[in-house]
Amino acid sequence: MSDATYKVDRKLTLLLVDDEEEILKMLARLFRREFNVITATGGQDGLKKFDEQRPELILSDQRMRGMTGIEMLKEMKEKEPGTVRILITGFADIDVVIEALNHKLLHRYVTKPWDNSELIEIVKEAKQIYLKNAGLFPSNRKILF
Repeated sequence: MSDATYKVDRKLTLLLVDDEEEILKMLARLFRREFNVITATGGQDGLKKFDEQRPELILSDQRMRGMTGIEMLKEMKEKEPGTVRILITGFADIDVVIEALNHKLLHRYVTKPWDNSELIEIVKEAKQIYLKNAGLFPSNRKILF
């Protein structure tokens, strides 16, 4: 391993939140090899799982019954500001997303429909940002996944 790479031994936990079971299953399959994946079927369930598990990364849909992704992520940020938060949203919600980005509530957002390869890269980037911010590897190195 060169000095430009760093192997992370521990899997980080990724919380996936969506009120559509099929989307949760698909996302879980996409990320289960590289992360400890936990799923939640909406905002309230997401907050409960967040309190129980304290995931490092969160990937949430915006439009869900009962509570929006932004509302949920805001509560999570207040509890644990170091989490890296990514929102999946449709183009119609772009004003809400811009406001959330301006208030540093989100690391990134992904528009629907998303490309799986692009989504994987965004989540890998989020992992690298979390580890760097947590002081778990030097900022001049790349993570091997």
